Amino acid sequence: MGFCKIWCFTSKLVKKLMNEAKYSDNFNEFWDIYNAQLKKIGVKKRRDTLTKGEFHLVVGVFIFDDNNCVLLQKRTLSKLNNPGKWQESAGGSVLSGESIYMAASREVCEELGINLRIEDDNFFFKEIRESWITFWFVVTMQLDINKLIIQKTEVDKVEFFEITKAIELLKNKGIDNTWERLKLISQMDN
Repeated sequence: MGFCKIWCFTSKLVKKLMNEAKYSDNFNEFWDIYNAQLKKIGVKKRRDTLTKGEFHLVVGVFIFDDNNCVLLQKRTLSKLNNPGKWQESAGGSVLSGESIYMAASREVCEELGINLRIEDDNFFFKEIRESWITFWFVVTMQLDINKLIIQKTEVDKVEFFEITKAIELLKNKGIDNTWERLKLISQMDN
């Protein structure tokens, strides 16, 4: 490879890494890669591009209190995707070697400071998107919002909402179709 090609490649890599530094996301984490049938087909770093037919796994957890109010979080502005938007109580990517249950429990612990065991009984929906497959979970528990330990690099704030207000907030200021998942949950309760 000639000097110009090496310099150009190195220059692009340095720019990419410098650009990554402004986000709170960990671009060095490893993801197991799956096909649409959930067969593992490889491992990639978060910064790697997935090709058509490759998916990484994602989890989302809705936490409800005894009054049927749902805890939502607002993402920090330093997030790469959907900065400042509202989302489920906790969620994120499944790391290489983790099960979806381990990942959901880890995300709740990291983002909210709650040690919670997510199990099969908490699962309610799987959805396939462009390059990821999301597994959605629902938990009901007693929770004192003032005792949460919020991960400031990921979460700007958390609030409890009555479910219809939460759906409206997610519809107007939330991530993609998260409000539709919450609406599904509300319809299951009726």
